[in-house]
Amino acid sequence: MTDPSTSIRKDYHALTRSDVFPVVPVEGGTLLDVGGGIGATAAALKSLGRVDRAGVIDIVKPEATAEGLDFHYSANLEAPDSLDEIIAAEGPFSVILCLDVLEHLSDPWEIVARLHKALVPGGVIIASIPNIRNYKASFPLFFQGKWELEESGIRDRTHLRWFVRKTAIELMTSSGLRLEEVLATPSGGRKIKLIRLVTLGILSSFTDLQYVVRVRNTAS
Repeated sequence: MTDPSTSIRKDYHALTRSDVFPVVPVEGGTLLDVGGGIGATAAALKSLGRVDRAGVIDIVKPEATAEGLDFHYSANLEAPDSLDEIIAAEGPFSVILCLDVLEHLSDPWEIVARLHKALVPGGVIIASIPNIRNYKASFPLFFQGKWELEESGIRDRTHLRWFVRKTAIELMTSSGLRLEEVLATPSGGRKIKLIRLVTLGILSSFTDLQYVVRVRNTAS
């Protein structure tokens, strides 16, 4: 069996996802970044005062972790007992991040359900999920009959699941979490911005690169 860690790229591993900062509430408590690499995003959010403690679970064991992390676990998220052991040791969590990770899992619905149980009452999960309806994937398929996987991006060869806006929301609310916010990240470039403007948003779903979805645990 191929070691899944060999498919993880270093540019993903050390990335600080500042694009999701606006939807991360000031909750205090503990943050868990699932698939968070060296912990750059988790450490940055802790330094901003969004949470009191922050840590990571990632399949890759880094040579060094971001300064300021309270914990870092290297484990396969879908391996039996791995996630449960980490939750028992460090949880419950006020914020859980799943940034470009759920589409790499064989059963993301099960993982969302398990993470739901790891939230404090009122805690949130924030996920970023690529939009397979984006023109970079859908146009070559529909108009050229091409479906070519790539080393990164929407057609990343390590993706096991594919989502559009509706199914991304369904995934994140499948265990009973309440939908709070969905932000679309548009593809870059002036032409794309012009198309979105001229079409009054009608073609936005074809130019949305990903969706950032925030859901909340409403249990008391």
